Amino acid sequence: MLRLYSFCYNVFMNINQIKQVLTIAEEKNFTNAAKKLFISQPSLSKSIKLLEEELGVELFERNPIKLTHAGESFVSKAKRIMADIGELEIEMSDISSRSKTYIVIGIPSHRCYCFMPKILKELHEEFPNCYIKIEEYPTFILKKMLAEDKIDFYLGTENPDSLIYKAEHICDETVFAAYPKSWNIECIDDEIDIRKFKESNFIIFPEQLALSQYLKALCEENGFEPKAVIECHNAETIYSMIDEGLGVSFLPELFIKYFPQKENVCLKKIKGYNYKREFAIFYKKDKYLVKPAIKFLELFKKIT
Repeated sequence: MLRLYSFCYNVFMNINQIKQVLTIAEEKNFTNAAKKLFISQPSLSKSIKLLEEELGVELFERNPIKLTHAGESFVSKAKRIMADIGELEIEMSDISSRSKTYIVIGIPSHRCYCFMPKILKELHEEFPNCYIKIEEYPTFILKKMLAEDKIDFYLGTENPDSLIYKAEHICDETVFAAYPKSWNIECIDDEIDIRKFKESNFIIFPEQLALSQYLKALCEENGFEPKAVIECHNAETIYSMIDEGLGVSFLPELFIKYFPQKENVCLKKIKGYNYKREFAIFYKKDKYLVKPAIKFLELFKKIT
């Protein structure tokens, strides 16, 4: 006798449960996750238990909290689902002209000072309902935030993975040696020999930044180790320190171009070197761009 078996899946998973699993996976603690989700710990435990029963698998090992193999698979796909839901909400909001749109922009502080006010003024005039959040952090942090979908755009010079991200080229920039005029260093025209700083104090950027790595490599290529006395990630602060005679550093060309000049600082190209790096806006290739975001890209391309 032939028996027919029918399989019925009664999984009534909802967005809240997906968020709950992701939050527990992030916090590695039910109590902390419950606080973050603004629900009680027993309610959260019951919700996850019901979900596990419906799925027929355990998502978490208890004591200590750890994802199971099934849980790791669930979290990986759940992140994509939540990202798609976020994109859907943005796209629907963009279609409705009455809705408020949001853009999160990641940019180092010295570039923000130079470019953003004028661009945002023009953008706001055309899209008054667009809410813009500026995240000002060093480049290595912004690249991580872009990968984690915490920002929509990253403006900088260190290219993320070209297979995942699209780059809107703005310009190529070089770097300048900046040092106190009081040092009275002789140089020809607008160039200076890097070896003149062999015995000088250096103010450097953190080693994670490409500019710091370039400075160190250039000094070593010319037979000396830069004598770093101060480390700082903020170009404006470094510029002010040079103005006070504290040391020499390398500063980006666009910063020099747009930041108010200081009378006590000499700015020179580095003799024998033509270092160039791309300044661009980076964002994920599969990201839906709302109308204000598209306009933002257009405006930024006009800055140089």
